[in-house]
Amino acid sequence: MLKSLQSKLFTAPLAVLAAAFLWLTPAAAAENIPFSQGLLWQLQKDDAPASYLLGTMHSTDPRLRELPREIDQALDRSQVAAFEIVTGQGGEADMAQALQLPPGRNLEDIIGAELFGRTAAAVADFGVTPEGLQRMKPWALSFFLARPRIEVIRQAQGEPAFDFWLQGEAQRRGKALHGLESYAEQLEIFDGLSEAEQVTLVADLLNDHEHIVSQFNAMFRAYLKGDTATLMTFANDYSGVDDAAAAKRLAERMIDDRNHTMAERMVPLLEQGRAFVAVGALHLPGEEGILSLLQQRGYRVTRLY
Repeated sequence: MLKSLQSKLFTAPLAVLAAAFLWLTPAAAAENIPFSQGLLWQLQKDDAPASYLLGTMHSTDPRLRELPREIDQALDRSQVAAFEIVTGQGGEADMAQALQLPPGRNLEDIIGAELFGRTAAAVADFGVTPEGLQRMKPWALSFFLARPRIEVIRQAQGEPAFDFWLQGEAQRRGKALHGLESYAEQLEIFDGLSEAEQVTLVADLLNDHEHIVSQFNAMFRAYLKGDTATLMTFANDYSGVDDAAAAKRLAERMIDDRNHTMAERMVPLLEQGRAFVAVGALHLPGEEGILSLLQQRGYRVTRLY
């Protein structure tokens, strides 16, 4: 099963992995968060045709594929569809390689025997052997440690994350696909962490591992309600984080910096109109969120769902 898990998990978008670290940022009061309620937004500027921005959840749960009427219609009305990463356009093999330590290095030597033993026990149910773990970079352990077991199993069985499913649905409906980021850009976010920072993140994930299912279920319920304020409350839980400075640096690179990049890259599509853009829901709200950034560029932002 390990080979199956690796081939599927390691070609998943790093957005799935990025979501695992979102609680490592300082919390903000919900009432002060712009655009903190809603998942689907209409974007329009001047006389250009309307475009749409959807906040997604990086999950394989099949309930997400039951598109509400508003989202289904927005996709139908669009001519192009953009996502954080578009699969099948290269980069998957480079990503799989990037998750592995270079020859001559072992995971246990980096994180220590105690953390390695705890990690091996946590992933044993997936058929991952201690020998199989030894080649993984510390941050790559999050594919196993930061999501509920059912998510890992469903992905190993070929169930697509919601973002991937939406890509397939958009393509089936004849929409041209565009990627807002590359695998290399997403990988650099995590490869830029020092090994000491990675070790701290692994320890934090293991310490919080018993709460993964309950936290995920609560976030899933909030997502279905379009309550991104509650999502941010969960995502910004600062408890149990040992290195606040490292967490802040990671959050800025993973959320704020990417928000600016993705907003910049979606503008040409929005200028043409009839674009359907889907990114993780936590990229939408906040003063540094994509919706605020687009509003500053003169776009009229209207909540549809």
